Amino acid sequence: MVGCVEGIMGMRPDFGGLRIAPSIPSDWKGFSIEKTFRGKKLKITVENPNGKESGFSEFYVNGEKFADNYIPESKLTAVTEVKLIM
Repeated sequence: MVGCVEGIMGMRPDFGGLRIAPSIPSDWKGFSIEKTFRGKKLKITVENPNGKESGFSEFYVNGEKFADNYIPESKLTAVTEVKLIM
């Protein structure tokens, strides 16, 4: 089950943090998930207003806009709010 969730979410951890790159059917308008990563709670919301299957147009961590869909470990808080707009 973990593999399925992480595969759909495109969760790719590495030494420095976590990349989130979902791959979903185009008819999914979005979804939310909560996940624990390195002892921190992630609340991830994905919005898909244009029916994309992958990629992102906007990415936010705790309200801060990022140019990349990568969360450096230093940006993780006890509860980290993540929003990805495809």
